[in-house]
Amino acid sequence: MVWCGTMSSPCIALVGAPNAGKSTLFNRLLGRRKALVHPTPGMTRDVNEAETTWEGRPVRLVDTGGLFPPGDPGLADGVRRSVMEAAAAADVLVMVVDGRAGLTPLDRELAAMFRTTGRPLVLAVNKMDVPGRDEGAAEFHALGFPEVLAISADHDVSIGDLRSAVARHLPEPRPASEAEEAPRAVTLTIGGRPNVGKSSILNRLLNEERSIVSEIPGTTRDTVDSLLRSGERLYRIQDTAGLRRKGRVEVGPEGLSAMVARRHLERADVVLLVVDSLEGITQQDLHVAGLAIEKSRPLIVLLNKSDLVEPEQASALLEQSATRLKFAPHAPVLTVSALTGRGIGRILPMVDEVHEQACRRMTTGRLNAWLRRAVESHRPPSVSGREVKYFYAAQAANNPPRIVLFGNIEGPPHFSYQRYLENSLREAFDLTRTPVLLQYRERPRAARTSTRPRRKGRKSRV
Repeated sequence: MVWCGTMSSPCIALVGAPNAGKSTLFNRLLGRRKALVHPTPGMTRDVNEAETTWEGRPVRLVDTGGLFPPGDPGLADGVRRSVMEAAAAADVLVMVVDGRAGLTPLDRELAAMFRTTGRPLVLAVNKMDVPGRDEGAAEFHALGFPEVLAISADHDVSIGDLRSAVARHLPEPRPASEAEEAPRAVTLTIGGRPNVGKSSILNRLLNEERSIVSEIPGTTRDTVDSLLRSGERLYRIQDTAGLRRKGRVEVGPEGLSAMVARRHLERADVVLLVVDSLEGITQQDLHVAGLAIEKSRPLIVLLNKSDLVEPEQASALLEQSATRLKFAPHAPVLTVSALTGRGIGRILPMVDEVHEQACRRMTTGRLNAWLRRAVESHRPPSVSGREVKYFYAAQAANNPPRIVLFGNIEGPPHFSYQRYLENSLREAFDLTRTPVLLQYRERPRAARTSTRPRRKGRKSRV
């Protein structure tokens, strides 16, 4: 298993002190808002990756946390370790400094530290959006960088020059005969309450400390986006910020983090809901699961910290899970331990099974054969004294499967018959681990009348 640093696309890492504008530059280079941007120093703590093109070439762009001086309290040591690992794996480093603040002792220290990686370095003096910016950046030549560029990520000043300078240091492209065609990545979004072990599970899956792990709730602020290749499959794993009840979410960084986390949950191919086994499934866990179900996202529940639970408690927890998650009976429940690694190896095979079912395509012929058998076995209840008939079915979309049933009435039948048809469909096509959507439409009148035999016209008499 590998992540971006060892994949074929070149890797460009943005590094530097807090609040220098790395995340703003990251978003500018991507052409979209992916990283959280906030005036609070140290907003970015984990390594954040994204695919983009650089001078026409596919690359991996990495946004790293701002580095505080050594010995700072809190998470500084974890951030520093994470940044240096990303820097060592990158092909080119772009050190971003705050041009308005001027050259600082921390900038000198970080420049010396990044030189030890042996990677090509380009210095981007950011926030130079006023006249005379080149003169303002002159003092940064004292750092000894061969290329010093005055830019403004916020106002798109000299970003093209930065791209060209970095492109000169990228490794030569691989010949077309040697290039591997990368498979489409399956997006996994790890969600849940704060401090349940989401980042620890990400690190276990990647087999390295990619996300910073701390007992401090809310350590993860931005969504950590990592690529993982396992065999022939490629996974994009997103570690999101912990979601608390709305009434307890603070404004500012935490509010932004919660908003981004919800957005990623709604767009995931598969949602991994992490639950603390010691606390069981709480109301907030049900809320996060409800977000996935509301958006029809495939869901897998991970009961983490299972190594701390007694055997009799474990069986009771599974029973509780089945009861409290009865609105999502298709969601598999796995007991895992990020601390010991127990059960972690079962996650990706289950993801493959769930994703395959969610993306499954059924032919119209097989769907109509299923519908005919289902209706013959259990006739739909009448509506207002009118007999209900279903004529044919067709699949309109997948991920998850969306099946449209055409009948002689508008709208769905009684909810009990809806449940019967859904269960029958799941059994017939082995869709036991994915959401399925059944939609009901009235068959167009033209289609209904076209099946009647045409009356022969009378011959006119002479």
